[in-house]
Amino acid sequence: MIHDKIENLLFWADRIPSLHRALLESKALTEKEFLIGKTIIDVEDIYASSSAYTTEPREVRRFENHRRYADIQMLIEGEEYIDVCFPNSPLPEHTYSAESDIEFLDLSEKYTTVTLKAGEFLLLFPGEWHRPCVSVGKEPCECRKIVTKIKM
Repeated sequence: MIHDKIENLLFWADRIPSLHRALLESKALTEKEFLIGKTIIDVEDIYASSSAYTTEPREVRRFENHRRYADIQMLIEGEEYIDVCFPNSPLPEHTYSAESDIEFLDLSEKYTTVTLKAGEFLLLFPGEWHRPCVSVGKEPCECRKIVTKIKM
């Protein structure tokens, strides 16, 4: 997991050669007009999804995981919590969608909370269970985010 400002994506691109192109392309996406939808960067190895949504209370959000893709979650507008946990015990029975590369669980494991603010990103690798779109405080927040998916 890496949490930093979007302006520093190029710093990380130089330090993680295997993610260089994805980080550069992600930075470029944040500098264009924000349009909701999917952008193919490299067939299905790198793509980005832009969305607008309202954050929700922690109790209604579930943890998710991806087995084949890393996420670069770049918040363009708004503020949200993203809870991240690393379960070290066997996981309960659950369903994994290979087609969508996503699985969900209601985990009670200990987690750390990242406050993601507009202009920041969170890079999550496969196996890093995370619960995004959680409201900061009691009021929901309107957010706009670009999530770049990188096949690992």
